[in-house]
Parts: sequence; structure tokens; C-alpha cells
Amino acid sequence: MALYARIEKGTRKWWFYFIIFLVQFLPPYPIWGITSSQDVNRLVEEVLSHALVLSWKNFYPVFKVVPLVLLCLLIVSPASKPFFRLFATLHYFILAFFQNTALLPDRGFSMLTSNVVMVTLVALSFLGEFFAPKTSFTFRRFNWKKGFLVGVAIFAFLYPVDPASLQPRFHIGDVFANVSGLTFCMMTPFYLVVFLLSYPEVNLVTLRITGLVGTIIGGYNFFLNFMVDFPRLWWNGVLHLPLLFLSSYAFGLSLKGD
Repeated sequence: MALYARIEKGTRKWWFYFIIFLVQFLPPYPIWGITSSQDVNRLVEEVLSHALVLSWKNFYPVFKVVPLVLLCLLIVSPASKPFFRLFATLHYFILAFFQNTALLPDRGFSMLTSNVVMVTLVALSFLGEFFAPKTSFTFRRFNWKKGFLVGVAIFAFLYPVDPASLQPRFHIGDVFANVSGLTFCMMTPFYLVVFLLSYPEVNLVTLRITGLVGTIIGGYNFFLNFMVDFPRLWWNGVLHLPLLFLSSYAFGLSLKGD
């Protein structure tokens, strides 16, 4: 049996999901001072609000423009497919290790270990798509359903929020100046839609793993934004709904098979 077929079959097994379940219990680093779930939630917010990628302001436009340019090239030139796959792989490795780590004033280097592991798994699934391509990246039979999926992804990509107050802000100048290009939650809808538009000629492993991890992280964000601090974070929660919706849809679709 080919490696892809073995991995595709393995990601349907109960033990694969049990491993993903266990990953959720990996403690953050450092673990000192963590005595309750409230402490974990507080550390998660601190790491994400001080993530290393937030200091890369000069690169914010790069990680929004390059994916769009590569997507346009996909539409007009099949020869660009390897470049899209390679960039997506590198993009997810960056998100895994630099969005989920921070240098906190009181803790020093801190890391959301479970997020790093899960997003790294997504990056590896894209790496598999790079070395053993399965996705056609042919966008045929565009209809209102696919248009709706694209619209949901665009909403996440635009990320209309005031970074200080976390309240709605629709400003054209923010489109390429905000941090969404360096966030898993806003870029995953973008990549998932590209795969969904190619369905069923798609890498089921990449679609399944990305959808599963996106659903888990989207679920965490739903809880944190809508239940932990709703008055302050409600709009941030709304902006994360595309991740939860598209990820769960992609995950379910990936289980249907070829």
C-alpha cells in the first residue's frame, strides 16, 4: 500500500483521534504557577497577545499579498502549483512556532505546546501534499454554495477589527496592514477554501488534518470569546466563526472519501 493510502487510512482510525485528544493535555511552557483552568486561559491570552509574530509588522503585508498572488497564479497557470504548496507549508510552520510562542515579562519564553504540536501536524500534512500532490487546484462548476464558502473565508481574511479595543473596524487601510496573515485562525479559512473548491480532487489527509485542527482551535476560541469574556471579546469570537464553520465542514467532507 502506498504511503499516502496508509496515512489516509490511519487518519480514519480511532487511535489517531485518541492521540489528538491526548495532545490537548500537553501543558504550556513554563508550567509553574498553573494551578487551574483559569490560569491556563489567562496564559493562552497572554501568549497570543504577545506572540512573536506581532513584532513582525513590516511583514504583515507580505503574508497577505503573497498568498493572494499565488492563488491568482493557480487560476491562470498550473505550473505555479508547487509554489503554492511550498508557501502554504512554510506558512504553517511559521504559524506553529511563532504565533504560539512569546517572550512574557514575568515568564520569559512561553509556549502553547498543544497548539504548536497541532499546527505542526497541519504543516506536515501540507508538506505531504508538496511531495506527493493529490490536489488538482482546478476550480470548476462555481455555484452559490462555493460562493458562500469563499465569502466566509474573505471575511476572516479581511479581519475587520481594532487591535486595541477588539471592536469592529472596517477600514480599507487595514486589509493588508493587519496581522491576520500571520494567524492560524484567519489564514486557515483561506487555505481550506482553496482545497474545498478543488474537491473531490483533493488531498484528503491535508483536508482532514487541517479541518480537524481548525475545528479544535475554533472550538477553543468559541469558548474563550463567547463564554469567558463575552463583553470584550464578542467581535473577536465572530471573526473566528469562519474557522470553526469551514474547518468542521472540511473535516466532515474529508471523511466521505474520494
